[in-house]
Amino acid sequence: MRTVLMILLAFAAAGAVAEPVPTGKLPADAAPLHYTLRLKIDPRTDRFSGDVRIQVKLTNAADHIWLHGQDLDVTRVDVVDAAGVTHKAVYTAEKDGVAKVSFGASLPAQTVELAFVYSAPFNTRLEGLYKVKVGNDSYAVTQMESISARNAFPGFDEPRFKTPFDVTLTVPKGEAAVANTLPSGATDSSDGKWKTIRYATTKPLPTYLVAFAVGPWDIVDAPPIPPNNVRKNPVPLRAIGPRGTGAQLKWILGQTPAIVEYFEDYTGIAYPFDKLDLLGAPDFNAGAMENAGLIVYRDVLLRLDANSPADLYRSSFNVTAHEVAHQWFGDLVTVPWWDDIWLNEAFATWAQGKETVALKPEFHGDLGRLRGTLGAMGSDSLLSARRIRQPITERGDIENAFDGITYQKGAAVLRMFEEWLGEDTFRKAMHEYLASHAFGSGSSNDLIDTIAAVSGKGETLKSAMRSFLDQPGIPLVHAQLKCARDKATLELSQSRYLPYGVLSTDSNRWSVPVCARFGRGNASSTQCFLLDKPKQEFAVGGGCADWYLPNADAAGYYRFAMEDAALRALGGAVANLRPDEQMIYADAIGSAFRRGEAPVAAVLDALPVLAKSDAPQVATALLGSVRWIREHVATAATRPALDAYVARLYAPRLQQLGFRHRVGEGIDTTDMRNDLVELLGLQIRDPAVRRELVAQGRAALGLDAGGKVDLTRADPELLEAALTATVQDAGAPAFDAVLAELATNHQTHDRYVLLAALGATRDPKLGERARDYGLTPAVGVGELRYIYASNAGEPENRAAFWQWFQAHYDAVRQRLPPLAQGYLPRMVAGGRCSDAQAAELEKFFAPRIKNLIGGERSLAQSLEGARQCAALRGHVGESELASWIEAQSAH
Repeated sequence: MRTVLMILLAFAAAGAVAEPVPTGKLPADAAPLHYTLRLKIDPRTDRFSGDVRIQVKLTNAADHIWLHGQDLDVTRVDVVDAAGVTHKAVYTAEKDGVAKVSFGASLPAQTVELAFVYSAPFNTRLEGLYKVKVGNDSYAVTQMESISARNAFPGFDEPRFKTPFDVTLTVPKGEAAVANTLPSGATDSSDGKWKTIRYATTKPLPTYLVAFAVGPWDIVDAPPIPPNNVRKNPVPLRAIGPRGTGAQLKWILGQTPAIVEYFEDYTGIAYPFDKLDLLGAPDFNAGAMENAGLIVYRDVLLRLDANSPADLYRSSFNVTAHEVAHQWFGDLVTVPWWDDIWLNEAFATWAQGKETVALKPEFHGDLGRLRGTLGAMGSDSLLSARRIRQPITERGDIENAFDGITYQKGAAVLRMFEEWLGEDTFRKAMHEYLASHAFGSGSSNDLIDTIAAVSGKGETLKSAMRSFLDQPGIPLVHAQLKCARDKATLELSQSRYLPYGVLSTDSNRWSVPVCARFGRGNASSTQCFLLDKPKQEFAVGGGCADWYLPNADAAGYYRFAMEDAALRALGGAVANLRPDEQMIYADAIGSAFRRGEAPVAAVLDALPVLAKSDAPQVATALLGSVRWIREHVATAATRPALDAYVARLYAPRLQQLGFRHRVGEGIDTTDMRNDLVELLGLQIRDPAVRRELVAQGRAALGLDAGGKVDLTRADPELLEAALTATVQDAGAPAFDAVLAELATNHQTHDRYVLLAALGATRDPKLGERARDYGLTPAVGVGELRYIYASNAGEPENRAAFWQWFQAHYDAVRQRLPPLAQGYLPRMVAGGRCSDAQAAELEKFFAPRIKNLIGGERSLAQSLEGARQCAALRGHVGESELASWIEAQSAH
């Protein structure tokens, strides 16, 4: 008995010692108070080194702590206790970037200092501290979000830990170095080969917002942003780009002061940091990153000149507005954990939309954000859609959180509640939230409580917001206007919007702020209701209406359904609606088609009135549904008639616009031309349009008379379309010319266009060459998407791309950053529209998906999309389109 008891005690003791490695949040018994980072960085080498000291508060006695470190060669760790006594410690790297520091003995609760000496390789996949080579120049850049700071230095790599950082960089004497804050001092080494730069202590930051960069940068100083009635001190402003790009950085510097001042005025809070640098990295995995005081971009967004397309100017402005907004929404106030990351990204997206509408009305930010909302609804229509505030338990959940649900749906929900509460009330709540959590953390509950208190709507507001944050999906609002004598009521009911053939047992219910526009004669008025029950009836002021739109100002995050007669009446008035409301009308038709309640004819008959719009977002609003019909239900017999119908509606407009940008034309005109060229030249493949494109492409590639490549010979707005058509139609000579140009052209935008054109070839042998080229060092990690998305996007290439992908899966995966690897199922999911094709995809990924961070959700959504497509195709069949064409012919 005693032996058995001893064995049991031994097992119990062993169980107590064998503490599992944390897979989510770190334990709460240790928290950082301050970091001192001393790094030696030479981008021309393969490694960097560091000396890092972290003040840590131990809240309980402990003989070890958990923190983060990934691919770090730690050669020494010391623990200095509160009495100043140094203890040697042991650093042990565990799985998933978690590390253990063992003290060798238990230390009581106190503040200690951890001192690490280490070195590490520069990351090669655009994470942590990574290296990029451009020609003979090498650059070191950081990208810490979401959890890649652990690749650059040991630390507590979670957003809840906000501390000051003291950063010192030792770099080659001839290199430029920048960090989050202004330099506070510098010294040269005795041999004159190195310089050591000390930077001012940062405001409290999480690890993911720490940033620095080293290389032969061009640095362009702008005049400081002057003081104003919110801020007392000027803000130094600079733009930074690779060697030789300084002249291209000036446009965005001219736009940034107004952006900063807009957000200062809106929030009533001064820009929170000591300077603002905009740095364009020559390769970058995201569009941009909101590091405090040092925003890092893909350099294409900052490098603008006379040959840059108009859309790139707009993107540069929008992205800068988004990242500057983050300086308040995310940097000043940071989320405590990744389940609330929507507070950063949705707020920045919402704020960017407001700011663009205010400062650049010609960019039509209202229509741009609505396009984003409708795009998010595509993902939110899946049963596998996640919530805005999704529980986060492992790394895949973190990576999945950076998607359209977080950004665009979150922003749309904020706008909906802003419209419901009133702009002034919402603005006051935003100020209260930011001011009360400045340089700290704020959660969803903190925000909701603030809005509820400021608005006076209490639990009604809280319940309504949480109904959108804490469950997935889109409300489908069924509306019916009932008239009796001089009175009218609006009956509203709700369910979850789901495409055809998708059934759900969930009993989703939202509290939906529904605002409807009622038209009477030449006037209209708006009335709002709160639909918080399955079905409700509301009195309508002003009596019955000639027509009504159940989503006034396109401000609501919901779809609507109406009786046929009411939808026809709305269609008769659609030309008099605002452009964003016209887009919502188009979405009502398209979404009804996708749920199997509207026929092909409803989509095609709605095209003429929309096609007449001068707003490209409206004119093309239903073309997504038309493309689906063309690819999945049209046949060799019906497709030519469908193409001819579309061409009759849109080709005259393109001929009127021409194939060259005209001096002084607005961006609407440019966008319309681009959209119609894409539709007619690259999708329908109209011969006349392709001749125009190929003529420009041949000239640009110097294919005639032994000329040299000069991309400026093509219209800059149509360069990609021209090169794509030329590679497809001219074959090997064009393909080889593009390949040769890529060998020497380091202009980032040019490279993206050239790679997309290369991938678009439909020649089997050239396609194989393009795909293999993407696996060579000649193509940057951040450039891969252009060549492969283009190649897989051509229907003729999909079978070959799938075979190649399976054979080269490991090589493709190894080139991609871990956060991008989760999207591999989507890379080969395009065009799949049968259960057999879904099963094929599932079979391949089933044994591999566990090794892709975030891959399980990506695969689930890819499979669901293919099966939804198959169900709708089976429901619609080929006969609907054939009947519609026959009826058209009869007219």
